[in-house]
Amino acid sequence: MSEDTTLNYRGRKASRARSEQRRRAILEASLRIVVADGVRGIRHRAVAKEANVPLSATTYYFKDISDLIADTFILFAENAMNDVLDPIYKNVGEFIGEHKAYVGSSTETNNRVVEALAMMIVAFLKHELTEKRDHMIAEQAFKHECLRDSRLREVAKAYFEYLMSEMTELCRVIGVADPDIAGELLIGTLDRLEHEALMVPVEEFDEQRANKIMQRQLRAFL
Repeated sequence: MSEDTTLNYRGRKASRARSEQRRRAILEASLRIVVADGVRGIRHRAVAKEANVPLSATTYYFKDISDLIADTFILFAENAMNDVLDPIYKNVGEFIGEHKAYVGSSTETNNRVVEALAMMIVAFLKHELTEKRDHMIAEQAFKHECLRDSRLREVAKAYFEYLMSEMTELCRVIGVADPDIAGELLIGTLDRLEHEALMVPVEEFDEQRANKIMQRQLRAFL
């Protein structure tokens, strides 16, 4: 996670390491509930039971349930940036770095780069579906909750700006015109593919179709 993407927790701060461990356990339990039951499943009693802590512990750190929800979203965002987004952008960035000198040299070269890049992006999507599915479900849950709860939008704004800035930078590096617009279009395409993929069993994910869609978008930019 970049240093300028700082998310500030709202609940009571922990003063000791053991206290911080309990607070973290509460948030991790809350995040598991989001995956299983959605954001509206976050309630003090449910979280305390899931975290195996006294009810007084959840109310001590989070008197307001909205703070518990917001801090759970922040934990999700931090985990997503560090464990999911950064590795993906690092690998895609390295690929582009190796091939950017050849982009634009010929239609044939562009096609090869587009095919390889699309395959890489779809492979990461498939990996998320099999290994990081909980992350994808939580992201969708928080997106929808932001429509109901305006207090979550500050966290959402920081998270999605980070997501967008990295994609925009990748577009800029390979010389795409209007990289900010191209980045938005690519993120929108990926979001749609992720949502569709979550609607079916993993084995029914149509990688070939996803590849064609990503290639079509990338070819339009190049």
